[in-house]
Amino acid sequence: MRYIATTVLVFSLLISSAFGQLESIQRLQEAQREIDATRETLHILETEYGRLDRRMLEPLDQFSHALIENERYTEAHDILDQAIQIIRVSEGLYSPSQFPLLVRIIENYINRGDWNSAKEIMEHLDWLSKRGENSINEELITTILDLIDIHLWGIADDFVMHQPYHFRRAESLTNFASGIARFSFEEGDDRIPSIIYKKVVQLYLQAVAVEVGGPTGISLRSYSSTGYAISRRDARTAIYYSGLRSLAGIRDFYFQPETPNLEGAGLTYFYIGDWEVLFGNPEAASRAYEQGINLLLAAEFSQESIDRLTAQPQMLPLTEFYGSMETAIAAIMESAVDNEGTSSNFSFRQWSSQFPKTIAPVHYGLEEMDIDDGDYAMFSFNLAGLDQVERWYRGRLKKKVSSPQDLELINRDMNSSVDWFELTESIKDFSYRPKMVGGEPQSVSATLYFQLAN
Repeated sequence: MRYIATTVLVFSLLISSAFGQLESIQRLQEAQREIDATRETLHILETEYGRLDRRMLEPLDQFSHALIENERYTEAHDILDQAIQIIRVSEGLYSPSQFPLLVRIIENYINRGDWNSAKEIMEHLDWLSKRGENSINEELITTILDLIDIHLWGIADDFVMHQPYHFRRAESLTNFASGIARFSFEEGDDRIPSIIYKKVVQLYLQAVAVEVGGPTGISLRSYSSTGYAISRRDARTAIYYSGLRSLAGIRDFYFQPETPNLEGAGLTYFYIGDWEVLFGNPEAASRAYEQGINLLLAAEFSQESIDRLTAQPQMLPLTEFYGSMETAIAAIMESAVDNEGTSSNFSFRQWSSQFPKTIAPVHYGLEEMDIDDGDYAMFSFNLAGLDQVERWYRGRLKKKVSSPQDLELINRDMNSSVDWFELTESIKDFSYRPKMVGGEPQSVSATLYFQLAN
């Protein structure tokens, strides 16, 4: 009887697998029919209008999207190249109308794994976007922000030897975008602090690279063409103060108007507190959080609403800047995972094996994964407010604030070879904005669902 039941189960699984494969084949065939039909339509239009007629732009643009969605990257490149030629013939070689198409060509190269060709187009687009003849508008800023995010993608996905290049280009473009955003956007536009904050996140990534060492860390510490480099400590100190200056710039942005925006300034102080946590300064973090709460109270927010903002710890650094209580609380509620009372649950997926303890600063290159996909481990630990914990790691004393204590492995499913010592040490380096009630940091127990990078 047991043999019959097992046979039936195996037979059912085989049938299910066969149907799944059949559906996949049918989807591919349907996609191919649609692509063939669109290609035929384009051929008819080219015959009627000509290959470089502006009326070809929209159908070419739509067709490129369809090809990319179906991973037909080589064909998509040819279609995008034709669309750019049309713009250059009709509007000139430097027309900003080509910028979104150039961004898509860059993405398309990277999807094919060709970072060298992508970087050539990135250099060209960098130069085009900085031409003095360009109109300063939102479209230009959007292009620059896309280029910044692609450079951040490159830090995780390109060869290690090119990481310093991507770091420096991203920082340079962020400074440029901040300047033209101040010129272009209206006073008080919350997109300006968000752009400035992108530099803060980049500086944190640089601090991680400097701490880890290796060729990227040494390159970021270099200060002359002769190869001299400052110490890790001095480099991290310089990054720390650079981040503080950027955050102070956001704070001043909210204080500058005739009627200061106390809400935005108060929330900025929370980010300043986060920065102090990341660099191991509990007293400075406490003062910043207190100042943030006082400003929010002065902006006539209730203590109850502020406690909702700080109801749960948050893994640092936060990758997005929120300048209003409404958006900040909404983001917290959206990311909450069954958190209640004095217990918190976190889900973390490595951005890159080269940055194993870093939250992905961009969505580029991230595939959607279910919670049970890939290798994972689950840990429990405690967070004790703004407590500072000291530990020795590879001959160096590390001082971490608001970081996991009493770390224990609960469960794991790892097919990959893992250095468990290094993995647990990286988790101990995580830092969190503490849970606060009435402005007082609280202790919580927590679990972490940790997924390895692909």
